[in-house]
Amino acid sequence: MPEPTLTALEFPELLRVIQTYAVSDLGRDFLSALKPRADLPRIQAPFRQLQELRELQYREGPLPLTNFPLLTTWLNRATVRGSLLPPEAFTHVLQALRLSRQLKHYLKLGGDLAPSLAALADRLRDLTALADPIAQCISPHNFILDQASPGLAQVRRELTDTRESVNRQIKQSFFTPEYQDVLQNPIISQRHGRYVIPIKADHKGAIPGIIHDQSQTKATLYLEPLAVVEHNNALNLLHNREKREEEAVLRRLTDLLRAYLEDVHLTLAVLAELDAIQAKARFAEEFRAREPIWRTKGGVDFRQARHPLLVQQSRGQPVARDVVPIDLELTPGRRFLIISGANAGGKTVALKTLGLLTLMVQSGIPIPVAEGSEFCPFAAIFADIGDPQDLSQHLSTFSAHLKRALTMLTGLPESALILLDELGTATDPTEGGALALAMLQAFYQRGAYGSATTHLPILKSFAQKTEGFENVAVVFNEETRRPTYRLAYGVVGASNALKLAREMGLSPEILAMAEGYLNQDELRAYRLLAQVEAAQQHLAHREHELAQRDAELDRKNQELEQRLAEVAAERDRLVNEAKQQALARIKSAEAEFKRILKRLNTGEEPWGRLRQEFSGRQAKLLDDLTPRAVPAPAPSPRFLPGQQVFLPALGLTGKILAVDDRDGRLEVQARNVKLRVSPEEVTLVGGEAGKAIRSGTASGYHRPPAWLPSLNLVGLRVDEALPLVDRLIDQAVLHGSEKVDIIHGVGTGRLKQAVWQHLKRHTLVKALHPDDNPGVTVVELHD
Repeated sequence: MPEPTLTALEFPELLRVIQTYAVSDLGRDFLSALKPRADLPRIQAPFRQLQELRELQYREGPLPLTNFPLLTTWLNRATVRGSLLPPEAFTHVLQALRLSRQLKHYLKLGGDLAPSLAALADRLRDLTALADPIAQCISPHNFILDQASPGLAQVRRELTDTRESVNRQIKQSFFTPEYQDVLQNPIISQRHGRYVIPIKADHKGAIPGIIHDQSQTKATLYLEPLAVVEHNNALNLLHNREKREEEAVLRRLTDLLRAYLEDVHLTLAVLAELDAIQAKARFAEEFRAREPIWRTKGGVDFRQARHPLLVQQSRGQPVARDVVPIDLELTPGRRFLIISGANAGGKTVALKTLGLLTLMVQSGIPIPVAEGSEFCPFAAIFADIGDPQDLSQHLSTFSAHLKRALTMLTGLPESALILLDELGTATDPTEGGALALAMLQAFYQRGAYGSATTHLPILKSFAQKTEGFENVAVVFNEETRRPTYRLAYGVVGASNALKLAREMGLSPEILAMAEGYLNQDELRAYRLLAQVEAAQQHLAHREHELAQRDAELDRKNQELEQRLAEVAAERDRLVNEAKQQALARIKSAEAEFKRILKRLNTGEEPWGRLRQEFSGRQAKLLDDLTPRAVPAPAPSPRFLPGQQVFLPALGLTGKILAVDDRDGRLEVQARNVKLRVSPEEVTLVGGEAGKAIRSGTASGYHRPPAWLPSLNLVGLRVDEALPLVDRLIDQAVLHGSEKVDIIHGVGTGRLKQAVWQHLKRHTLVKALHPDDNPGVTVVELHD
């Protein structure tokens, strides 16, 4: 694919997004080198790997891939004969080889269910002959081990013995009371690889030896006593021997690595590919991307397609905003789409979405589309998007567009995809439109598919009446005056230049002047087009609502099916559990019967008693295994006006006056009080229920207590007291009381007067009687 096309469609930016999911530099390099392919088998291969990896991870857990070091520098140095790699190089190589062995084992778990991954596992070579010597010679902390070679082990033993000898001699000869005033500290140090002791500067010469260093304060001198000079010399010789032995080990390992360079390179390549596969799998999961259904007859059908870079951009916002999905379809009978509509309405985004998703599929990358999307590969993809003006080549915008179009026509393969932005612009509209028509027809006649954005009426009219072409409008919301970014097929989109200018604040005078330059036919056509677009927008909105309702119905159906499956599973579980319990009970009874027979055979107990016990156990087993009948629920009573009911909470009977059809509540008169109760609070009186109520044995029935109702109003205001008086009278009437006492006190007499005036108007009050206590009033009630 041409590099300008990849750049115009932002394919490198898309690869950088996927690279963030890789764990290694090699994996990121592998992804950056992805290029679209044209043949279907090579396109399908990466998707098979992705599917197999998802299924394997579902069965066996996550892919055990971790970051591994970049070995390019070390491997390049190892190619040179006589070179010597440092210990950390072999630590990195060993890390990669161990990861390779672990991944090989993991991929083999897929067996015949993952043939593509098994093929990758076979490419991971068994490099035990390289890994084991490295592990034997180099520690994880980049230290050459003693066991790397016999000579190295021998020289290090000698080094240890010599160090111990030097330290012992220094301590015995100089860390004594004789030199207590000479030594700065009784410690042994090293300077330039030789053992020294710190002495005070003013005691220089007290111990014969060689001064190697002094402290910053010059108060301390670091002295190598003459008595240990030969030992230090021996140590230096041993260190040189150790270095030569270590170099021999590293040279041996470097030569060994050089012999396996090809296999190591192949292993690293497989690790990089595995990293790229898992990165694409993670990308697909995060972006809800999938493999399309493969077509053989040409064209694409991207359903609910989303531009992945817009999705990434929305994910990075503080408040995530959903990307508006669009439907993009090209078929053998409709190979070219002419996209028109308002500026900033999404025409170029639709064009880029079609192109970028095509590049992704043909590069083996899942695409963010809905299920059911279909795709047939294109032989080539060309895109002319943006301003290609090049001053260095003396190309204007129009000439640069034209040059790119000519390049596309040169050697254009059949079934190529052509994407053209603002075709025929940057020149005279009449000539530019005519040239654009000729170019579109030339592309079409050579078997190409494609899409073009335009504002030119000649192109819209051409697509409206020419077979193989179709108009597509970016829908503009007339109410909000904003684009919806959705596409409407079969509709010509209005450019809405005047509307956009009005929204941006252009003065009405200038707008009126602009409309005056339009002839009446053009103005009517412009307004008619706006009305058609508004109607199409409304239709698209309704279609979207219906699609949402269908999706909601599908979701509820799935939930119902899942619930039915759960109920069926629970039923099966209960049946199996009951069977197990029955079998266990039968086995237990069988054991009991055998014990009874054994006792019968011994003759120790009489036959009659054993027979009786046997029959009892048999009846008990039969009773245990017989299913219990579930009692049928009692039918709900039907309440009608005039029926007698019992109120258990009050212990009273009453009469239904009315039934509320809205909430089913009942209006009941008990004594002289009307109540509103729910059906659950009453019981129909009649038959056995009536007898139980009259006898006082009905469930929930409580006989009214023998009490003389009274109410203390002392200290209350009139507005607080009167509601309490009403409540007392209602309760007294419901419980059959004939009198009540109201305690109002004496005071100013205002409360008593207000209570008397209120009670005189009360319908349930028969008479008022003063008590012997002037602060109390006795209220006589109607029967």
